[in-house]
Amino acid sequence: MYLRIKRRQFGQLVIASAATTMLVNLAKNKTLAQEARALVGVRLPASQNKQKAKISTDIENTSPAVTLVSLDLTTGSEKSTTNIPSSTVDNQTTKSEATKRAFYTESSRITGFTTLSDGTLAMVTVDTNQKGNYSKLIFTDRKSPQKPKAKKISGFKKANNTIEGILGTKDNKIIGIASNNQGLPPFYLVLIDPKNGKVTSGDELKLPELPPNIRFNNLALSPDGKFYATILNSEGRVTLVTLDPNKTSMITGKLLITTIAELTYNRKYLSSDLLSLAFSPSGQLIALANLNNEQKNSIFAVDIKTARMTILSKVEIDKCTFTL
Repeated sequence: MYLRIKRRQFGQLVIASAATTMLVNLAKNKTLAQEARALVGVRLPASQNKQKAKISTDIENTSPAVTLVSLDLTTGSEKSTTNIPSSTVDNQTTKSEATKRAFYTESSRITGFTTLSDGTLAMVTVDTNQKGNYSKLIFTDRKSPQKPKAKKISGFKKANNTIEGILGTKDNKIIGIASNNQGLPPFYLVLIDPKNGKVTSGDELKLPELPPNIRFNNLALSPDGKFYATILNSEGRVTLVTLDPNKTSMITGKLLITTIAELTYNRKYLSSDLLSLAFSPSGQLIALANLNNEQKNSIFAVDIKTARMTILSKVEIDKCTFTL
């Protein structure tokens, strides 16, 4: 299950001639053909509903099972799948900031997926029941995926805050996007300690304060060191933004958020947020999205100068990243 914010419905998606041209170019381009083998996605297994009852007795200390999928970028075909079993967190004595909820829907969501500099895959899941929201950090070594390591995330500003996105930096730090509650504003940027799951302020990386009325998500790191992300404002428009580590505010000393353009597909503005952003090793920005409430999500190539999106393939994943 993944969170989708919808403002208005679009018509049927059409694969334009530009998309066809790009597919041909990708197939001919040796570099991207190699990168296609490095694209990996993650999703909850089809049997998750059955497993949910099994783990819900200790939802605070147990991570859900997930499925890793190795994908072909241009066709969306699944080259391999690996089931990652549920596991017990190794910091059970750490107190969570969860609190009992009067209204809730029991659920498990994958909210973040990234590759760390040592090649480890890291993901965040958010589990919800009557006792509250629990964010967990899961580490998976692709060489031994059946032995994941899980930690519950703690140190939030308020009870039932959740992590709605993560990004691994080049020096193995983990930036997290924290939400007031289940993906709802306000949002704030944090660092997550991979050793203990503790959330701390982003002052070390000069991470900026976020406006209180926007949805900030989908952090991605380009090969040149710039951060990219999306902002969904109250009017329902999705904007591609960038944060340059070399550009800081003279007043706050923190990174500046610079607008690039509103994301478009087939000359139409997006009315729902993306699910993931990730850069290929050569610098191509790839987006995962579902623009029309379809059964499958879609992979898009994104022009980082114009924010125009071109569809590449359809996939059955909730998040994606590129492996090292």
